[in-house]
Amino acid sequence: MLPAQTPVSGRSRSLSETGMNQASGAQGANANAGSGGASGDNGAQGEAPLPSSFKNVFWQPNDLQQGSATFFTVEMARPASRVSGRFLGKEIAFFRGKNPTVWYALAGVDMETAPGTYDLAISAVVPAHGLVRAVKRIEVGSGDFKEGTVEVPENFVNPDDAGKKQVAADEALKSRAYAHMVPTPQWSGDFVKPVDAPSTPSFGMTRVLNEEMTSQHRGTDFPAKEGSRVSASNAGTVVLAKEMFYEGNCIILDHGMRFFTIYMHLSKMEVKVGDKVKKGGPLGFSGATGRVTGPHLHMGVRWNGAYIDPTKLLALTLPETIGTNSTHRSSTVTSRKRQ
Repeated sequence: MLPAQTPVSGRSRSLSETGMNQASGAQGANANAGSGGASGDNGAQGEAPLPSSFKNVFWQPNDLQQGSATFFTVEMARPASRVSGRFLGKEIAFFRGKNPTVWYALAGVDMETAPGTYDLAISAVVPAHGLVRAVKRIEVGSGDFKEGTVEVPENFVNPDDAGKKQVAADEALKSRAYAHMVPTPQWSGDFVKPVDAPSTPSFGMTRVLNEEMTSQHRGTDFPAKEGSRVSASNAGTVVLAKEMFYEGNCIILDHGMRFFTIYMHLSKMEVKVGDKVKKGGPLGFSGATGRVTGPHLHMGVRWNGAYIDPTKLLALTLPETIGTNSTHRSSTVTSRKRQ
């Protein structure tokens, strides 16, 4: 059960040589986080060693579960011109650090992924050697998701015709926002908490709405008072800023390479679509718009269609990406149809 005072939202559903500037606290990221993986000389127990073109493949956190945010590092034995991967049926685009042999990717495990062992398949193009491949086996455990009941206005459980029409329009706008594509990481360093309030264990919670409908919560609620400042968790581009039926006043930030953060139920928005925001930059103020039981901020995280626990993202130790060889903070933006 949720604590009575906790308002809820009702939206359904040892880094080796990193080659990056880690002055802002990212130094030794994988050592601090207990990263998984193995070197090419000593494969993980039960696995064959990595091919000679790969020096190391590892990730943080060490133990992945449903809803985990994940930071992958691939160390090549020699410089590569491109590194890509595939994990849980999703494509991963790696970006290169200052060291031409080290590549990174920020990704995650969807909350609905079945626990089990999955392949991380990596491909790299190495000049004079062509295409080389490696596979790592990664265990995904069960998430600790809770249950609760929620009472909301009936129209948010069984919308009338006008409500249904708005929900359909909102879904189209969100699909367009998530189709936005920036080919380089816009984030730099750790993601930070967007509001001065504690997080609640609400991600993945199964909720019974008005004893009628069950939904799974796709974000984390922060019980912030009405009018609390809401800031960007990291640098990015605003791809949606609009009042919506369930979400209320909602902002979506694109952090590049299919990684988004979402901010819902705001009382006021201070940005518009197309704005570039810095980490900690103002987005608006917390409120109680949309399907809620009281004032709070709902924060969501989405990577490549997967919903990720925001508290897991906030716990990652990430390097600075500004000034890396592969990421020139490009302003080139493309859109494509949702797959």
